[in-house]
Amino acid sequence: MRQILIILISVFVLGACTTMPSSPSILVLPGTGKSYDQFHNDDLLCRRLAYKQIAESQNQPDSEEEGQQDYDIIYIQCMYSQNHRVPVPGRLTYGTQQEWLAPPPPNLPAPRQTTKPKPSGSD
Repeated sequence: MRQILIILISVFVLGACTTMPSSPSILVLPGTGKSYDQFHNDDLLCRRLAYKQIAESQNQPDSEEEGQQDYDIIYIQCMYSQNHRVPVPGRLTYGTQQEWLAPPPPNLPAPRQTTKPKPSGSD
């Protein structure tokens, strides 16, 4: 019984530990007009910032994937603020479906033009 208790406690202790991400899992490219040295320095700054914010967070990530996602978001925001090129979703989605209207047939006559009456006293 004691061995089972020790094994269960070990599993729970190890399960509570999540691995801290040490680098971003996304590609960021230097911004227009940025040198390699500027990019490298900004990269180091943003990596430190992301690591520090994840480590000092009050609510620890539930999994390694969640920790990596949080790290990547902080890193992307930091690199974007330094004017570097960051990834964006390939497809934007909207909450409602946009309606597509077919073009009118080629032989449809143009709509009639109506003239608006002039307001009185504008002369």
